[in-house]
Amino acid sequence: MKKLNKLEINPEKLMQNEELLVIRGGYGWLTCRVNGVICWSASIDNCNDAQEACNNVCGSWSEAICVG
Repeated sequence: MKKLNKLEINPEKLMQNEELLVIRGGYGWLTCRVNGVICWSASIDNCNDAQEACNNVCGSWSEAICVG
């Protein structure tokens, strides 16, 4: 167990990545923009699907930002 001043971290209680993804609600976050204005923003399971998602929701989007 590690100590940071008065704080103790128990590695057995740390959440795994899969658990954090469930809490967060997905793999990543996608924002689609048209000329700098956000037309859609939501959680997305896979950034490989970002282009298709922006096409379906925004039509003529000019920028897609996918983080995750």
